[in-house]
Amino acid sequence: MLQWLMHKMRTKLIHKLTIFCYFSIILIPLWLAVDRLVWVAGYDVVGWFHAINENYISNGVLGFTVFQALLSTIITLLYGLPIAWQLGRYEWKFQSLIKSILTMPFVMPSIIAAIGFLQIIGNNGLDLRSNDSAMYTTLILAHAWFNLSLVIRFCEPVLSTLDPSLEDQLRLLPAGKSFYSRLRILWIPLLAPSIAAAACMTFVFSFTSFALVRWITVGENTLESMMAEIGSSAGINGYMIARNEIILSSSIIQFAILLVSLWIMSELQSRRKNAIPFKPEKFVKKRNPIGWAIILPGLCFSVLPLVMIFISSFRIRTIENGVSTLNWSTEGWSFAFTPTNVLPSAYDALLNSLGYAFFTLLFALPLGWGLCNAIIHHEKVNPRFARFIDIMTLLPFAVSSVMIGLGVMLGMIRINPEFFYSSWFTPVIAHVMITTPFVVRILLPAMRSLDPIYDECGMTLGLSKVNRFVKIRLPLLKGSIIIASIFTIAMSLGEFGASWVVTRNSDWTTLPIIIDTFRGVPYDRTLTVPAANAIASILMLMALSVFTFTERFRKSEQGGMF
Repeated sequence: MLQWLMHKMRTKLIHKLTIFCYFSIILIPLWLAVDRLVWVAGYDVVGWFHAINENYISNGVLGFTVFQALLSTIITLLYGLPIAWQLGRYEWKFQSLIKSILTMPFVMPSIIAAIGFLQIIGNNGLDLRSNDSAMYTTLILAHAWFNLSLVIRFCEPVLSTLDPSLEDQLRLLPAGKSFYSRLRILWIPLLAPSIAAAACMTFVFSFTSFALVRWITVGENTLESMMAEIGSSAGINGYMIARNEIILSSSIIQFAILLVSLWIMSELQSRRKNAIPFKPEKFVKKRNPIGWAIILPGLCFSVLPLVMIFISSFRIRTIENGVSTLNWSTEGWSFAFTPTNVLPSAYDALLNSLGYAFFTLLFALPLGWGLCNAIIHHEKVNPRFARFIDIMTLLPFAVSSVMIGLGVMLGMIRINPEFFYSSWFTPVIAHVMITTPFVVRILLPAMRSLDPIYDECGMTLGLSKVNRFVKIRLPLLKGSIIIASIFTIAMSLGEFGASWVVTRNSDWTTLPIIIDTFRGVPYDRTLTVPAANAIASILMLMALSVFTFTERFRKSEQGGMF
């Protein structure tokens, strides 16, 4: 009895410590940042929101942010739904490969998408700066390319696992004779929650787009890119107070919009899981040769930006006496890995990125595991508190990466400015804040689905808690743990928004940051652009390797983001 009580006390202590660590990592930097901004800007909340309309820096930014996010969402749905329909309702040769290629863009770092579309436009993207319509069209297409995976992940499982007898029964009725009547009566009601959930997530990612906006729509900011650009001058007492007011009001607006979008998505997902009559076994699908007219352009569009990045890394364009000459060589790759007095080496950035990914995984995975255990434990003894913890793990989803970067920067400056500017470890804090919620979202459903009878059998056999963990829980959760680990590594390697805010004033650069640096050099674009493409190719290959490995552990019926 005493041993049982000691075990319960240790379990409660571990759960409390895990929750405390999570809240400390997530909330303390954000709280310190807000406190410092308010200290500089004052407590005039109405004045904060007036500043965003009156200052030339932020004037019109909110409208552009909402407009481009809505338009990107509409175009993504129009582009993605026909592809999801073809994948879900018909049989294709190499279907898993086709699906992997079409969903691959979502795991690509956003800076890769930006660089790829700049290469597609031509002339290294320089003509975008003088063509507004090309800028906006390219941005919308880039968002559609990046978010196509969301439409497929949400909608294709519904289409591919729905009981086919429902449609067969509807065909026998007068109202179900035509395809359009079946679409109106059956498919639209069943697909509506998944389509709406995909739309919400697409809107969120388009709304918080940073790298794509920074490089494609030159001179036109979203809330995210504007806060990143003016964030370096925030938090200084008596200096550019209006910028502190703009950041405060922009953060509140962005947080509210993202929170509502994620809440809607969560509610829709719940309805989707409860309302859809899935068929557990696969049903026989027909082939649709005409469907290649939809699938093939989608495949070409998915790989085109990546192919262009790799090809452009070997393309050297020189201009002499007004004449442009194109040569092919590996000079860009050599230049990327050669440090100069102005530009760092890609080798150092690669080591930093790998180091940040390792330490992010080292902290995020155990923290996410502990939070899942705490949630599952409290669901049995205190469901309300379990629901509160579950909701709090979603908080970073409603805080964009730039907001997290600003929170870490201002929070660390508030605690110890010297440590912030000199410490290699600082970006890890931002990466852990961003990746831990994803770890929880991946592990929690798997851990909830574990049948307690396995653990009870282990106890009957006399296995200790450690042995039950190693021999029972870990093997059963191996797939989800691997997916969470690789997803964490991939996100850390490609993280751009928070890293750009946190590391741009230090020597600790990462692969996405050095790509941005090489593209931003205002002189000698002869080698800097191919060098940026060379580094982007390395990051792209790393992301592809991670994605390919992860797909081996993904269940075929698994939808959503993961």
